[in-house]
Amino acid sequence: MSQVTQRTKKNIIDAMISLLEKKSFEKITVADICTEAMINHSTFYRYFTDKFVLLRSVFAYLLDDLISNTNNAETIVAQIADFIETNNNFMRHISPQYQTKANLYPEFRSILKDLVERKYKEPESQDDPLIQTIITSDTPELMISFIVGGLVGLVEYLEDHDFQVPMKEFTGFAESFFKKWSNL
Repeated sequence: MSQVTQRTKKNIIDAMISLLEKKSFEKITVADICTEAMINHSTFYRYFTDKFVLLRSVFAYLLDDLISNTNNAETIVAQIADFIETNNNFMRHISPQYQTKANLYPEFRSILKDLVERKYKEPESQDDPLIQTIITSDTPELMISFIVGGLVGLVEYLEDHDFQVPMKEFTGFAESFFKKWSNL
C-alpha cells in the first residue's frame, strides 16, 4: 500500500473517530465523513463500501492503538478503563442506547476478545490477574469468552451510568474479582 493510500485511509478513519466524538454512529452520514476528511465521495468509496465497513476499520485501528499502549497500564482492566476514559464520548456514541438500527457492541466485544487473546499469549502479561484466571482454567477459550462477556457487562454498567463511574471504582472491582477468581 502506497504512503498516499495509507495516509488517505488513516485520514478517513480519523474523520470517523472525530465525528464519533461529537454524535452517534447512526446520525453520521458518508457526506459528514467526507466533509470531515476533506475528501469527495468517490475517494471514500475507493477505500470503504459504507460507513459500517469504515467502523470496522476504526475498531481495528483502535485495537492496534490499545495493544501498542499496553506498557502504559499494569493490567488489561486498567488498559481498558484508560481507553474508555480517554474515549468517553466515542464510547457513548457507539453504545446501543444511541442506536436504533446498529448494535455496535458485537464489534467492541470482538476487540476485547482479540485484546485478551493477544495478552494471554504474551509472556510479559502472565502476572496480570485476568491472564492468571485464564491460565489456571481447564478451558482457556471458554474462560476468555466468559471474561470478555463480563467486561462487556461492565462497560454496559458504565453506559447505564452515563460513563460517570469513577475509573478507580471500575478497575478496583474488576481487578479484585479476577484476583479472587484466580485464587479459587
